[in-house]
Amino acid sequence: MKVLSVNGSRRKKGNTQLFIQSILQPFSEAGASIENVFLGDFKIDACTGCEGCKRSWECVIKDDFQPLIEKMDGADVIVLASPTYWYTVTSDMKRFIDRSYSLIQFPHSRSEWIGKYDNSEKLCITAAVCEQTDEAHMGNTLDLLTDFAKDIGLNVVGSLKALRCFEAGSLLRQKELLLEAESFSKGVVLASPLSMAKRSSS
Repeated sequence: MKVLSVNGSRRKKGNTQLFIQSILQPFSEAGASIENVFLGDFKIDACTGCEGCKRSWECVIKDDFQPLIEKMDGADVIVLASPTYWYTVTSDMKRFIDRSYSLIQFPHSRSEWIGKYDNSEKLCITAAVCEQTDEAHMGNTLDLLTDFAKDIGLNVVGSLKALRCFEAGSLLRQKELLLEAESFSKGVVLASPLSMAKRSSS
């Protein structure tokens, strides 16, 4: 099993990455291959709305976007995570989502579309981190990640959120939340082909 995490934060040791690590821990323990991607390391320009991708599933802009999509193509499980900036995802994550317009097609009308990963059985976990204590201040961060994942055909098996996270590392004080994230992922692992293969060989 290959697991890919896509982190919209620029802080490589920030709370979003700590949250991702808790989510990924059970996959790592089960022997999955894990790759972590920080969108800030990739040059991803803004979508221009040129419609050049409408028949190819590939964006015509030549930058680091397509290599990232190739990583998603090869993953069995994808974790999409972002901190909350002004009630939504970071600009890095938003550019990635906008450019992923190339991952949907409109075969009949603009009101109906198909996603590149429809029927692929790729699993997805979405996660959002917010500084505030009131969930309303998270805005649409988690909903945007989740709706986006579903639109491109990923099977979203869970959406996790962490509040009261500002200073880098402050999430570590929320032990119960981290354990809940690990417990959730452990359930996903136990239901996965990776776990079934391990049980059948033992």
